Amino acid sequence: MRPVALIALAICSASSTAGKTVILGHELPVPYQFDTPALVTELASPSRTDNPTLTGDLLEIYFTTDRVSGNGDVWFATRATATAPFGTPAPVTVVNGASFETSSAISIDGLTLWFGSDRAGVGANDIWVSERATRTSAWSTPLNVLALNSPADDIPRPPGQHGLVMPMASTKATGTNPASGGNYQTYLAARSTAGAPFGTPVAIPELAYADRSTVDSFLSDDGLTMFFSSAPLAEPADAAVSTVDAGNTADAGAANSDLFVAWRRSTNEGFSPSQPLGDLNTPADERDPWLSPDGKKLYFTSDRGGVLSIYTAAVKPR
Repeated sequence: MRPVALIALAICSASSTAGKTVILGHELPVPYQFDTPALVTELASPSRTDNPTLTGDLLEIYFTTDRVSGNGDVWFATRATATAPFGTPAPVTVVNGASFETSSAISIDGLTLWFGSDRAGVGANDIWVSERATRTSAWSTPLNVLALNSPADDIPRPPGQHGLVMPMASTKATGTNPASGGNYQTYLAARSTAGAPFGTPVAIPELAYADRSTVDSFLSDDGLTMFFSSAPLAEPADAAVSTVDAGNTADAGAANSDLFVAWRRSTNEGFSPSQPLGDLNTPADERDPWLSPDGKKLYFTSDRGGVLSIYTAAVKPR
């Protein structure tokens, strides 16, 4: 999509002979542009590593990986400053089990961790949550987030819109397993306060496609910008996904997934037609976007190097 031109109006002042241009606004925001992505080498592994989300201060990162267990598990790493490399990663033991875990989603304050799991629950893959009192406290035993789950596959993402709206994904409208024809779509689940339960997930009709997925969504703090990944429904399941766990490790990924962004002018309006993030997309698989609170750095996953790994790219001034 071509950049949208500014709407301007020349207003002549009675006390001045020169015209004055007043910018009324954009029909849509200026498209995002990024510097060359860089692999987060200290988190890389020969095994699948994906679904990165961070705390608001950028000092903790949570992700999922097949390393060690050969199955999907939630791991994390910390660092002393927002610009330093991450330390040695480790599993979040209390949330991992013999089941497949995916789509780890840490809250901005670092006290709540959502994740997807195919352990016994409501559906094929459910959203679970663990909490802790402080950043140094132990994580609690995970609980099933019943309000968000269906008999199909449901996976979480970090809440946006001041922590009150989760842009989760589900196959409940299309099937139970994306590897066998189901199609992930994005739903918004809202709550009244940060500590309140989520209400019923509501589909985003303008971002629902019969032939494509909309998944891995990131909703900005003001609720006006949505990053997500999308892939054609006809694409095969991602080759990087492990075949361990009786084939239940499908993680919303499909080959040739790309990153997109969509906007809306208010939280009461629909989203605009989406635009691809051309600086980041390749013939490989790109997914799992997460934007830093200051809007200056995007984390995402790509298998451009042969295996799903975490990358980061600086956002160019807009």
